[in-house]
Amino acid sequence: MTTASRTVEHTTTGGKPILRLPWTRQARHRDMTDLGLEDPLEGLPGLAACYPVEPKRPGWRGYLRRGGGYASAFPTVDEFFGTSSQVCGGFWPFSTDLSLPVEGVPVGRLLGTGAGVCCDPISWYQAKIINQPSMFVMGLPGIGKSTFVRRLVWGLAALGVNCVIPGDLKPDYRSLVELLDGQVIGLGSSTGSINPLDPGDVHYALQRLTGDAKEELYKDYAQRREATLEVLIVISRNGARGNAGISDVEGNILSTALDELWAKSRQDAHPPVLADLMELIRSAPQSVRQAAVWDDPDDDDKYHEAIHGLMASLNALASPHGKFGSLFSRQTTSRVDLSHPVDYDVSSLSGATDDVVAAVLAATWSSTFGAKNAADILAEQGLQPRRNNVIIMDEMHRALQASPLMVDKLDLLTRLNRQWGVGQIMITHTFADLLSLGDDARNLKARGFFERSEIKVLGALNAAEVDKFLRRESGLKVSRMEQRYLEDWSTPLGYERDSLKGMGRFLIKTGSNPGLPVDVQLCALEESGFNDTALKWHD
Repeated sequence: MTTASRTVEHTTTGGKPILRLPWTRQARHRDMTDLGLEDPLEGLPGLAACYPVEPKRPGWRGYLRRGGGYASAFPTVDEFFGTSSQVCGGFWPFSTDLSLPVEGVPVGRLLGTGAGVCCDPISWYQAKIINQPSMFVMGLPGIGKSTFVRRLVWGLAALGVNCVIPGDLKPDYRSLVELLDGQVIGLGSSTGSINPLDPGDVHYALQRLTGDAKEELYKDYAQRREATLEVLIVISRNGARGNAGISDVEGNILSTALDELWAKSRQDAHPPVLADLMELIRSAPQSVRQAAVWDDPDDDDKYHEAIHGLMASLNALASPHGKFGSLFSRQTTSRVDLSHPVDYDVSSLSGATDDVVAAVLAATWSSTFGAKNAADILAEQGLQPRRNNVIIMDEMHRALQASPLMVDKLDLLTRLNRQWGVGQIMITHTFADLLSLGDDARNLKARGFFERSEIKVLGALNAAEVDKFLRRESGLKVSRMEQRYLEDWSTPLGYERDSLKGMGRFLIKTGSNPGLPVDVQLCALEESGFNDTALKWHD
């Protein structure tokens, strides 16, 4: 049957026409009118509404109607790349993805294409992708930041780079370090001690060196030993927020007494402890007297008055009955071995006061970098192979808020990591953690930690965090698409699951380059236990 404008196909069954109705409501009504037929759906608006209304203009896929040329949607094809040796000895016949670096630890797959993404601060620095071996990981709690970093620890160990966790507060890394046959050093009143006069492996390295190398290492040893003691004394006196240093006279007494103590004990098998230092000051050798009372060193009353405050602070650190217990009163429980991954497990101090935590972190930092410097000098003398290490600072906000003195230590690390041969990975929740230290000068230093980190790994963050802090405060170039990623990932999945939509998803940013949205997919070994931080809830 033909009309002036179109042909409508139909068949008959028992003399009745069976129409193949058009797709849209308007076209159906127009064709039935042309046929001289009554529309049976006119009196049934509910059923008629089931037919879509034809749009005035076609969409990007064409008209949604019969003969309209509506294009099908095809799923995105995963694109991969590889060398000729990796793809059966020939050329890969398909297009490649964007130029993703293949150096470093495989961390996950790129969202959208499924291409593999490799990233770590050491490999990227050695490949000259970045200019400084540094990484900053930021995101809301519970999205898998520590899991992401544990992937790096595991992968870097396979690449010959050992990680050091100088303050594992939860602990998040103990199981993995044990799996890697690394060294776990437990610190606490009942678990282990650290001798502040023995920063790292220096004492033992000095016994293997001679000449200028030995003199160079001793100078570093003396400076680090004195600085560590000063930090501990300040924290003991003023608490975690203590900012005032020791007096000039006390500094002179401490420096001179440490030199005297070293001259007496340099041939001993073990370094001296705080009790030895206190005994030497109490014995009042002439050099210490001169440092304490320069105008009248033979006056006993003036000498005792000059050393009284210093001795009281040293006694607070060394007394097993004080708030620090036996943390600093005995020899170091375990020597640091940087040829393996090292984890300082301080989880037994999780309920301790901030000043105790700050004091322990200051001591572990000193021990770690003392051991690193000693290892470098031994390597330069050909006494052991050279090794690079990565320092991991998880829950960094806890360390920064524990003591303002930690800000200065970390500031020095972020500036000199290339010269020291170490990389660092800093982890915290939000950028606001870096601006809540109570002092504008230290807030500015802490902000520099993020800005100087060449690799920024961003997880789920809310809109205010991205717009106010990342864009305005740090000047990080975050596109609107990248912001939508971060905001969408912060959406809760619902009451039935205690997690966010962006669990295991991170945006890797380097400079002003577009970020790489990555989905971290765990293998069977990672899912088997060492990534579980809620072990106490299981049988």
